[in-house]
Amino acid sequence: MSTMVQKTKSTARIRVAQVIESGKIKPVWFEETDKQSRDRVFIKEVCYTWVHRDGAARIISFAVYDGSNSYELALNTLDFTWELGVVESTPGRIMR
Repeated sequence: MSTMVQKTKSTARIRVAQVIESGKIKPVWFEETDKQSRDRVFIKEVCYTWVHRDGAARIISFAVYDGSNSYELALNTLDFTWELGVVESTPGRIMR
């Protein structure tokens, strides 16, 4: 049986809680600041981390999973802002 996955590019503004473990950043939860409800998405697993450059900015990206949906979070280390990238969800599940 195959599973369908919906991919959506997000432009949402987010706030991210993070911890630093052994010198490495680890996102813990995030919420969209543009929404009134501001439901927090708690990260159960950081699946993959990679680094790239956007001009002078160093971007640390995280592929994360909350138990039902996958997200891409990106930290711009030049201005310390976070972006929510691609959101992968299984149709029929409610996204926060």
